[in-house]
Amino acid sequence: MNKLAIAIALPALTLAGFAQPRNCLRIMPVDELSRTAALIARVKVHRVQRINYRGSYSQLAVLRPVEVIEGDFTLKEMNVLARSNVQCAEDNYVTNEEMLVFLQPEEGLFRTVNFQFGQFQMAGDIVKSWRDRANKPIDKPYGDVRQEVEAYVNAAHSPQPEGPLGAGGEQSSPQPVPLQPSNGPQVIPPPQPGLPTPRSGPNSPQGRAKRQPKDKDP
Repeated sequence: MNKLAIAIALPALTLAGFAQPRNCLRIMPVDELSRTAALIARVKVHRVQRINYRGSYSQLAVLRPVEVIEGDFTLKEMNVLARSNVQCAEDNYVTNEEMLVFLQPEEGLFRTVNFQFGQFQMAGDIVKSWRDRANKPIDKPYGDVRQEVEAYVNAAHSPQPEGPLGAGGEQSSPQPVPLQPSNGPQVIPPPQPGLPTPRSGPNSPQGRAKRQPKDKDP
């Protein structure tokens, strides 16, 4: 009876293992993908070969750029490590396929950002399984995708304001300090050349202020 139960359970466990979803990787939104990648390009896969790169990758793909959106525009080929041994990773390249890829440097080579979620197959001028704002897959024209990616890249490269302006506040201009009245002696500026010097005579304002009316004799 026990042997029969084990015989029934083993195929069920095997099928369950194959049926496990391969979505245990976090799927980056395309704005994060664009900010993270050092090289974003529409490419054609020139050739692929099986390798054993330090036990971490089992494929090396040679990509040739069709159009570079961000990164080194002088590159003629990119050597990209693929088929990572990371759990749920399915980054893979096939010869002669055209793709939109997001790459990062990896010890003198490249690797695909976010593994299979950083490479998008091209069907003519359509980017397959692009992601919308809700991070759901959609097919989208390449021209629209390129403009979207360029906007994310430009925003990432633009300097952000600091201080009160960066927090949504307004920067106040310096206000003049009001003069306070002083009870001390006043400083009279020296006379300027060409201007008459005020005199302290009987007809001057100072003299008139000092004159007092005399009392008449009875």
